[in-house]
Amino acid sequence: MKILLVIDGSSYSELATKMLEALRLPSGAEITVMTVVPEHTFLGGITLSKLRGAATKEKTQRQKALRLLRESVKVLTAGKLKVDRLVRWGNPAEEILKATNESGVSLVVMGAKGLTDPLPFHLSSVAQTVMRHAKASVLLVREKVATTEATPTQEKSATIKRVLLATDGSRYSEAVFQVLLDLPLPPKCEVIVMTALQSHLAAWVKTPTLDFQTNQEILTKLQEAEENEARKITTNAEKQFQTKGYRTASVVVKGGAAESVLAAAKEYNPDIIALGSRGLSRIESLFLGGVAERVARYANCSVLIGRALK
Repeated sequence: MKILLVIDGSSYSELATKMLEALRLPSGAEITVMTVVPEHTFLGGITLSKLRGAATKEKTQRQKALRLLRESVKVLTAGKLKVDRLVRWGNPAEEILKATNESGVSLVVMGAKGLTDPLPFHLSSVAQTVMRHAKASVLLVREKVATTEATPTQEKSATIKRVLLATDGSRYSEAVFQVLLDLPLPPKCEVIVMTALQSHLAAWVKTPTLDFQTNQEILTKLQEAEENEARKITTNAEKQFQTKGYRTASVVVKGGAAESVLAAAKEYNPDIIALGSRGLSRIESLFLGGVAERVARYANCSVLIGRALK
């Protein structure tokens, strides 16, 4: 697995590093720790650095950037992981996307907010752009990264106690499901598999011309069929996580997908919400489904958005 960890010196960058540490990645995992020195490009490819001819300043900026990467690299190499450093200049979102595509990264890990984002913002513009356009899965890390534990002989360390996996059986859900299996999660982690039933909302809208009795019959059959399918989906997911040694639970709810996921997150208090970038519907955004974007924006914990790789 190739992972791109993006840091910018903010507290969220530190949390993103802790998240990777908490995931207990296998020794074969390859991690690139990246930072971008922001530089605006004007018409004709002109930049302030080019105008100044500031070779000395660029060298100083590179040294600062490498110092910024040093702590994250130190933490990750302590776990005997292969870690590389990458410094880029330019628009942060563009450079992150370029690095993702060039290196065949399967997972991008970054803070949900950046160094200069105002406190009221739930999601930075850079994080939004990356999660919309990246060809890899994206893990957006928030302050509720993990619970810390300590023993008399060990320092406090990050851990992940619970993951909420939202699935609808689509290939995008399968993608995030596979990411969770590959990471892997900490041994004592609990995975709660949930799905939301849409038939209770959609049936009346879809069949407005039928009479009341016919509507009732169709609605009953549709709900029964969807409930059966939901149980199959959650049961299958639970079995696969159980074979990896994780504790599992499942929940089937009725209502809109995004609202149901956010409500479940409040109830179960997960460290990570995991869901596909899109669902079964083809009407959603070309780059990111409305459900995934709403959850990423309003969740109070970290969010893993899985993409189906071609």
